[in-house]
Amino acid sequence: MQVYLLGALLFFAALAVFVFQNTSMVTVHFINWTSPHVSLAVVALIAACAGALVTFMVDSFRFFKIAKKTKELSSLNKKLQKEIDTLKSEKQSRLSKDKRIEKKVEPDPPVKPEEQKPN
Repeated sequence: MQVYLLGALLFFAALAVFVFQNTSMVTVHFINWTSPHVSLAVVALIAACAGALVTFMVDSFRFFKIAKKTKELSSLNKKLQKEIDTLKSEKQSRLSKDKRIEKKVEPDPPVKPEEQKPN
């Protein structure tokens, strides 16, 4: 972002120098339209403003596309986080159930050899 601002600042500084050095009058021809005599500085400023407007519009489309993708990914992230939470709680309930089952079914303690009854 800082590089972009630095580039814009340098561009406008160069444009200001151009405007102050080129004050001659020109006639602009475009297709069948011809302008009255106008300062070259005004033509340069209009061209720069038109370029800035086009750049802004193109960048706005990119921004809205990124914002839409961000919203979609955020929604997916929330959905997946809920799924993770559900799976964690399911895991906890199964672990606690397994522990309860283990407590109910305790294996017989091992019999020492001297305690065995002879047949």
